[in-house]
Amino acid sequence: MRVQFLLIPALLSTGVAAPALATEAARPFSASRDPATFERSLQCLTEAIYYEARSESDAGQRAVAQVVLNRVRHPSYPSSVCGVVYQGSHRTTGCQFTFTCDGSIGAGVQPYAWARAREIAESALRGSVYRPVGLALNYHTTAIRPYWAPSLVPQTTVGAHIFYRRPGDGGGAGAFTQTPTEDDASSAMQPRYAVARVETRRVLRPTRDRYAPTPVLEIPVEARPVRYRTLGTHQTASASTPRQVQQRTVAVSTGPRLTRQGGIRIVRGGGASN
Repeated sequence: MRVQFLLIPALLSTGVAAPALATEAARPFSASRDPATFERSLQCLTEAIYYEARSESDAGQRAVAQVVLNRVRHPSYPSSVCGVVYQGSHRTTGCQFTFTCDGSIGAGVQPYAWARAREIAESALRGSVYRPVGLALNYHTTAIRPYWAPSLVPQTTVGAHIFYRRPGDGGGAGAFTQTPTEDDASSAMQPRYAVARVETRRVLRPTRDRYAPTPVLEIPVEARPVRYRTLGTHQTASASTPRQVQQRTVAVSTGPRLTRQGGIRIVRGGGASN
């Protein structure tokens, strides 16, 4: 303890600032009180959470939201929520969030997952801070290893994402000097993020009319004589008397007959036969 008390004054006396803690949290974000302006920021932040971390836990989604708001305050990024989310989306390369330039934004969304992402986004815009992320500005999934990862300082891992802070920032809030601005209606991002639709994704399958008649295959069969076997009178006078059976064959003239076998309709033609 004595050594620690001696080191801190020494750093201050020489003008060298003590390194900030890596877990230093961002200040609570204060969004616009104008309903229309707030809604635009909320829409963009909800999309970032939904498309980047839809399958993550609440903690994982809060972590993504915190990175977006951290960037809004850093001079290296745009100063509004929609500006950060859609940075580079109008170029063929360079979009900061993949979903803004790969066509994902045009698809329908799952209502329950969207509502959860929107609730977390609204909480973040109203001042909720996710402290484990600290002042991280970058992240990637654990399934990849981007080229820029070795140049940054790992901050924490939340769910399927690894979060990083910049070594030059020292992990301190002093580097986050940019004043956030509001997302207005003339934003270039408006046409892009307005296309998201809250609907259940459906898969179309070919169907047929439920009242349409089922096609039946008809197979003509040549008419043949029908022979019947007639049983005679049983003689039961004694047990030793054998059963007498009288048999006779009768040729019958038949007309067309319709039968079904295994779902196939069979038409048997008719005419006199011997």
